[in-house]
Amino acid sequence: MNTLLLAYDSCRLCPHDCKVNRNKGELGICGESAELRLAFAGLHFGEEPLITGSGGSGTIFVSGCNLGCAFCQNFQISQEKMGSVVSTEDF
Repeated sequence: MNTLLLAYDSCRLCPHDCKVNRNKGELGICGESAELRLAFAGLHFGEEPLITGSGGSGTIFVSGCNLGCAFCQNFQISQEKMGSVVSTEDF
């Protein structure tokens, strides 16, 4: 996992190509650091029954998105940073 965090030294994970050092706390257009912000993890029943079955589907929502779509259905998660910072171990 640590080698993946090296990508945050000069962040180029999206088309904005900010090149900020998220490992040093710099924030790019997305406003996110190198911390993992978890909004929800659990069973989800919001899809068609064929997908969720009777027990729901396993769903993980992480916060932060740099697209800023005008009609985003998950605005609180993507733009308002809903959720809590969790360690990779807890995740």
